[in-house]
Amino acid sequence: MKKIKITLFAFLSLSLTIVSCDKDFEETNTDPNNSSVISSDLLLSYAQLNQMNTVYGMQRGGGDMGSCWAQQMSKVQYNDENRYVVRSGVIDDIWFELYTTSVAEANGMYDLALEAGNTNQQGIALVMKAVGFQTLTDLFGPIPFTESLNPDITKPAYDDEATVYEGILTLLTDAANLLSNGTGEVATSDLYYQGNTSKWLKLANSLKFRALMRISSTRDVSSELQALINGGKMMTTNSDGAQIQYLSAPDDANPIYKTIIDGLRPEYKLGGLMVETLQFLNDDRLSVYASVNASGVYLGKPAGYGRQTTLPNEGLGYTYANISGLGDFYLNPELPGVLMSYSQLSFLKAEAANENLITGGITAALNYYREGIAASFKWNGVDSTSYLAQDGLNFTTQADAREKIATQEWIALFGQGFEAWTEWRRTKIPYLEPALESTLGQIPSRLSYSTDDPSLNGENYEAASQSIGGDLLTSSLFWQ
Repeated sequence: MKKIKITLFAFLSLSLTIVSCDKDFEETNTDPNNSSVISSDLLLSYAQLNQMNTVYGMQRGGGDMGSCWAQQMSKVQYNDENRYVVRSGVIDDIWFELYTTSVAEANGMYDLALEAGNTNQQGIALVMKAVGFQTLTDLFGPIPFTESLNPDITKPAYDDEATVYEGILTLLTDAANLLSNGTGEVATSDLYYQGNTSKWLKLANSLKFRALMRISSTRDVSSELQALINGGKMMTTNSDGAQIQYLSAPDDANPIYKTIIDGLRPEYKLGGLMVETLQFLNDDRLSVYASVNASGVYLGKPAGYGRQTTLPNEGLGYTYANISGLGDFYLNPELPGVLMSYSQLSFLKAEAANENLITGGITAALNYYREGIAASFKWNGVDSTSYLAQDGLNFTTQADAREKIATQEWIALFGQGFEAWTEWRRTKIPYLEPALESTLGQIPSRLSYSTDDPSLNGENYEAASQSIGGDLLTSSLFWQ
């Protein structure tokens, strides 16, 4: 279906105008038998679903420009994005959807909850707003933030990433404060937690921990991380993870299923390094992540080819039959879409302890690391007992710990394309070679801006681009 393009800033202005009711609307036009008050929770599930579909969409970006760039997956055909040749229309859609659903809907939800005096809904709205803005700045770099939701400003300035991140941290702190002492019901239509505000509080603090770790190379975050550890209001089990349970009907199914099975796009296969790493570690998650090829073995494909070397390629063995596809678990239409997992939080805590950003040192790091592995195995329906018994899995030095923690996080983030690529961009672990026959010679470090921006907000776009060395896929972000 063809999408009619609307400028982002005009759309946001319209959204805010719709949300803000006309105070002088004549009483004679109000049906006395029906409430004229819009409930804030009506916006929540829409924002949640669109956020998840945007980051999980295989062709929209989470697959082609997430899982493939993190080399968890590769493609046996239609390989342009895998070689870093991106479609500007896809990036435009990502920019548009994140602003108009994740950010604008959350902002509208907050305003309605404030008017209703529902502080729990206010806190949830701030979490969703933080999620939207963090996704945007992690993908693009400097973005409109402080001026982005002002309907009187049609050409908002782009804030630098440090400013955006401090704003995200404030949103999550304010959300946690509201949820700690909140009042007001949360609808069971909440797709993450069905209205459980105690889990929303854990999510707010866990997301704050993740955001602090992302910028830990840019400033001292140790006291803030330790405060979150001391507070104890973070995820403690897989049931605390923020995820959407997709349904079996194709329209409501996980985007991975919708693309590969319902959309008949089986070119998405396992990345060579993912298969080799899991085999080297004797990791039983391999049989969950992947299916065997036509010869009954697991075989991945390296990133790239398709520029000089035609794909599929029988001579190289890179064909639909020869390369392992995704396993049945990940092709299930009801596969949950994950915003943040307990497993990822555990690995981030392990890293923080290993880098002496929180107390406990290498002993605590090892415990958190093993908890993260166990949680990932359990989420994937695999027993971790024998795996965790392997001596080679443990570590006794900081350098070894750094490598193993980041590698296990990369493994555990399988299927969460943009998050896997983002964490790899931060840690650069495991070591990845650029895609073969790529156009850049290096793995992209960001997405380029929407193609609408130079004409609609040219002066601010130019300033933002210059601040990072140009609007290039290879321009570095401040936390990299």
